[in-house]
Amino acid sequence: MKKKQLIMMTVGVLLTLVLSGCTGSSADETTYSKIMDSGEMTFAMTGAYPPFNYIDENGELAGFDIEIAHALAEKMGVTAKPITVEWDGIIGGLTGNRFDMIIGSMAVTEDRLKEVSFSDPYYYDGAQFFAKAGSGLNSITELENGKVGVVTGTTFHEYLDGMENIAEILQFQSDVDNFKSVDQGRSDGLVTSKVVGARAPIDYGVAIEPVGDLLYTENIAIAIRQDDTELLKAVNTALAAIIEDGTYAEISNRWFGMNILEK
Repeated sequence: MKKKQLIMMTVGVLLTLVLSGCTGSSADETTYSKIMDSGEMTFAMTGAYPPFNYIDENGELAGFDIEIAHALAEKMGVTAKPITVEWDGIIGGLTGNRFDMIIGSMAVTEDRLKEVSFSDPYYYDGAQFFAKAGSGLNSITELENGKVGVVTGTTFHEYLDGMENIAEILQFQSDVDNFKSVDQGRSDGLVTSKVVGARAPIDYGVAIEPVGDLLYTENIAIAIRQDDTELLKAVNTALAAIIEDGTYAEISNRWFGMNILEK
């Protein structure tokens, strides 16, 4: 009886040590090492921000952001897996470990830097006011009690919030609905990316046009959890590589007819 008890105690101790070792290894594993071990990196975007990321006619995710993500993953020797998330909850999804990074045309801001880290910029953009074609407006400042649309959770909303001549800020989950609101006369205009808005008449047949100068410029980068320093370094290295070998310029020129990393 004593011999059996001794054997069982020994087995129990060994099992505890094994499980303890496994737990310690898992706890120490970084996001970067998990990506490299699994061969897959997950990235988020809304899927509703054409031409950067959107659902195409075949029901597949497409756009500039998607192609950049796949190019980065290839340099890292892994596969990129996209995940769609609503914009106003996307940072919470990242910090909550639902995905590895955000490659979804996110602008770098001081407030966001309090929650996440950012890669080097992968393109430069600007906030542009668009109105219905033939509106006669020369600037957003000419609006009186203006009704202007934005996508929820964007920096565009924060900017408009400080303008006294804007009476109502309409919020949309995607710019597609935003475009239609202006085209149908339900709003006086919208603020979005200069690139996104410029393509709207081509992609969606809406009669809108840019009005006035850029409201402000933005650095667009990849958001990564603050403790994932190893992953941040790997992403920056991969980004530099696709810029150096011409992959970035090829993707950008195919989508926009220009290199949008050049200011």
